[in-house]
Amino acid sequence: MLTVRGCLLITLTGLLLSMAGCQFRRTEFHFPERQVGPHEEVATQIEYPDVETAQLPALAAATEPPRATQNPSELKTLDLTLADATRMAFANNEVIRNLGGSVVAGPGGSTTMFNPAIVESDPRAGVEAALSAFDTQLSSTLFWNKIDRGFGQVLAGFPLPAVQQLSSNFLVELAKTAATGSRFSLRHHVNYNREYGLVLPTRFPSVWNIDYEAEFRQPLLQGAGVEFNRIAGPNAAAGGAGGVLLARINMDVSLADFEAAVTGLARDVEQAYWDLYFGYRDLDAKIAGRDSALVTWQNIAERRRLGLPGGTPANEAQLRSQYFGFQAAVDDALAGLYSREERLRYLLGLPPNGPELIRPATEPSTAKVVFPWQDALNEACLRRVELRRQKWLIKRRELELLAARNFLLPRLDAVALYRYRGFGDDLIGPRGPTGVENAYQNLTSGDFQEWELGLQFNVPIGFRREFAALRNAELQVARERALLAEQEFRVSHDLSESLRSVDRAFQLMRTNVNRRVAAYYEVQALRARFDTGFELLDVLLRAEQRLAESNSAYYRSLVDYSLAIRDVHYAKGSLLQYDAISLAEGPWSGDAYGAALERSRHFAPRVIDYGLSQPRPLSRGPYRPDGDFAPSSASPNNAGFEVLEAPLPNASLPPPASPEPPTMP
Repeated sequence: MLTVRGCLLITLTGLLLSMAGCQFRRTEFHFPERQVGPHEEVATQIEYPDVETAQLPALAAATEPPRATQNPSELKTLDLTLADATRMAFANNEVIRNLGGSVVAGPGGSTTMFNPAIVESDPRAGVEAALSAFDTQLSSTLFWNKIDRGFGQVLAGFPLPAVQQLSSNFLVELAKTAATGSRFSLRHHVNYNREYGLVLPTRFPSVWNIDYEAEFRQPLLQGAGVEFNRIAGPNAAAGGAGGVLLARINMDVSLADFEAAVTGLARDVEQAYWDLYFGYRDLDAKIAGRDSALVTWQNIAERRRLGLPGGTPANEAQLRSQYFGFQAAVDDALAGLYSREERLRYLLGLPPNGPELIRPATEPSTAKVVFPWQDALNEACLRRVELRRQKWLIKRRELELLAARNFLLPRLDAVALYRYRGFGDDLIGPRGPTGVENAYQNLTSGDFQEWELGLQFNVPIGFRREFAALRNAELQVARERALLAEQEFRVSHDLSESLRSVDRAFQLMRTNVNRRVAAYYEVQALRARFDTGFELLDVLLRAEQRLAESNSAYYRSLVDYSLAIRDVHYAKGSLLQYDAISLAEGPWSGDAYGAALERSRHFAPRVIDYGLSQPRPLSRGPYRPDGDFAPSSASPNNAGFEVLEAPLPNASLPPPASPEPPTMP
């Protein structure tokens, strides 16, 4: 039977369980009306950075609104040659611009003039960072220590007294790692010890122990050799090579990336320049067609007023329609002209709307240029910066493979150590008869000398990580070589297409010359017949339309021919030389030259025979854009090219006595 006390316990337990289990949903939190602490209502919010910036001069100069319908003949023009445009583009570019404008959405992927210097000065993967692993290291430690302990043991029936000890340890070390993997260390120890309460008597109440220690450690298998340490660096692990040779290759890759960006900028500048040239010529052709339609319209209107044949309302309406059709084409060409001019301004680093309107002053070439196929292909395989960059990547993977093979060897180090010791009552003091009054006096006596010789061996059972690193390095080499083969294959196709485009553009330009001359003579003949009573107005209108189209098509093919020649030079890697552009490192500061002169003895040539391995060459020498390459690269691929220039065939030119088609002055 349940007692009263048991019933009360059961009832109380049920109430507690019901109160604890009734709430399953978390209530919504509401901020109090008055904040009780420095709490924020949100974790993140959009703010503006506190950065001091100054407006660019190009933006400050852009005070004029965008051009839309202004007459180009009423604006002040700036006659600019292609060479001056290229020079201006590179003079005003710290960030390599491109027509895509990706610098706003993705500035991290833009190439700047600082990129090579940033890679070289990288404190983690730069050349100087890799060389720092071989720098002499100076380290020192100084510690004081006091011990105060009691003992519970007894000796001969008497308890041991408490022990108090005061000690000090000082260490200074110079360590240097050589290119062969050897490590040299020179150490100096100074130890002080004083103990109180000892049962056994001591010679001195305090003692100084000092020593000079020289240690030499030489890897015999893993980590040995100049080649390995230049690739992987000292104390490297499998899969983590980062030596000075790899850092040097990273620098060469960054230079190749910079050269590719410069080549792309030169290509874009030439594209924008010739597009602007075509914009002017296309506008001239549209204006000439409009003016011709206006003259014919005025002629029909006058005939209608005088009641002459052909002066019908239908003819006048037809000419009015053609005139405004030409006017619409002129308005569209004018807008396209201003748009092309602004694109060129962006590449040149000029404000979008300056007081002067840029007008190309260089005329496209009409000479026939012939590129021998085999010579151009050999030159493309040798000079394309993308291929050169990929070859640097292959070289890096090959070096990483050599380092990975070294990690399959066990770690076996030969160690030699020599120590010169001394001890005394004082560290430095007057000489005494026993020779142990001060530690440095005892050190010079040479009574205590120690040495040590031995081998240290370490090997992982199975080499699991090392074999994985080796397999990965082999796959990386195979991948980079496959990519190079595919790049060369693609370059050959691009070069073939560009050479085909040159022939097509030249043939099209020659055909459009004949088409332009024929359209001009047709209009002149039909207009002469129209003035004498020829009433087929549609025939004249279509002839005028064909003349305008032939003029625009001729200049379009002329520009396409120049761009096709540019594309050939781009495909075979000679665009910078074609545009008279060369890359050079800027001058160093005067302090740098002074420091180099003071330290010139470190750079004096001297013969070093490590006796272990001969380092393999990393490069074949400097790359010369003029085609004069290093002797080691002289091969069947090092072939020049031939450019044949000849005027257009006489059959493609108008007769000498023929008048020129009207153009916009």
